Amino acid sequence: MKKILFFTPFGGRTGSEMLIWNIFKHLNTDKFQVAVYSDKVGSLKNDLPSHIPYYTSPFNCSGISLLTKKLLTKFGYSVYEKNLIKIHEELKPDYWYLNTNLSGHFVELAEKLGVKIISHISEMPYLLYESLAEKDIKPMLKAEMTLCSSEAGRHSLEILEANNIKILYPLVDLQSIRPSESNKKIIKSKLNIPSDAYIWAMSGSLIYRKGIDYLPQIVRLMREKDKKCYFIWMGGKTGSASEYYFRKELAYYQCDNVLLTGALSEEYYDYFDLANAFLLPSHEETFGMVNVEAAYLGKPIITFNSGGVIDIMREGMGKIVESWNVEDLVNSMIDLMEGRIEINKETMRQRALDFDSSKMYLEWEKLMDTLP
Repeated sequence: MKKILFFTPFGGRTGSEMLIWNIFKHLNTDKFQVAVYSDKVGSLKNDLPSHIPYYTSPFNCSGISLLTKKLLTKFGYSVYEKNLIKIHEELKPDYWYLNTNLSGHFVELAEKLGVKIISHISEMPYLLYESLAEKDIKPMLKAEMTLCSSEAGRHSLEILEANNIKILYPLVDLQSIRPSESNKKIIKSKLNIPSDAYIWAMSGSLIYRKGIDYLPQIVRLMREKDKKCYFIWMGGKTGSASEYYFRKELAYYQCDNVLLTGALSEEYYDYFDLANAFLLPSHEETFGMVNVEAAYLGKPIITFNSGGVIDIMREGMGKIVESWNVEDLVNSMIDLMEGRIEINKETMRQRALDFDSSKMYLEWEKLMDTLP
């Protein structure tokens, strides 16, 4: 039996973290014993199978306890490191599994403890590397195995000279995609969207990487071309100045047909299924699990070539716009709306099933089996 201690930054509903949670859902407990460590206690903690321990930072506390730990650290007693060592000694793992490029700071301690690492780097350069120092990413590249999420991800890791690169496409829990027809009607009425309106779904945090800068331009071009449609962006607030500017720009240009839902959980697929099509204006996406969700729901996809989406798309699923020109993107959207792009919903659904979590879990297990 292999024992693996997973490290992940937030335990939240990001694609890279949902990926490993979908591994946990299918985990063969006859072959693997695992535990999870995260510096934060995110919403996914509640979805963790009960047999998998969840550990967190010793600083996730308050009052006298937090003050004591800060004082001990100040005077040279590494509370944080001692906590990790204790967790390691409890599980005695064969591997530390470092999820996302934010986990590089764990490598130094792993080397001290003599434990091997597996790196799972789901991020694309450049935007998701900007906040990292060189010293943060380089240690992760020496892992026993370096996993990525697409051919684009593999190529970037090859440039970085990562060790033993393997592609593992994200595991998408298609069985959880069950929109409620009755709830959809309630939501559409609540949003005051006309019954005959053409709706574009969009998804992700309200950040530059996801293409929030493009949306005001898209809305204005649609208006200029006298094409009526609505946009539903499903994604949580960030509180950043960038998001604040985005919201102010939407208001300035009177983009009343843009609906920002905020973070969604149970109703996510109900909102998604209201749409006629899915728009992905991201600057970078290593894969984009949401494209698989869109395909499973039968929503044609219009997207820039932001990276991993090219591994997903097939003829009959929509269009990849290569030019990075917003007007070209809008023209492709209009072509879809007016029936000039041929769509095959069975192709979309079958392609989505290629990434179903039960199938992709077996691919992960095969990769783990190649390690001693």
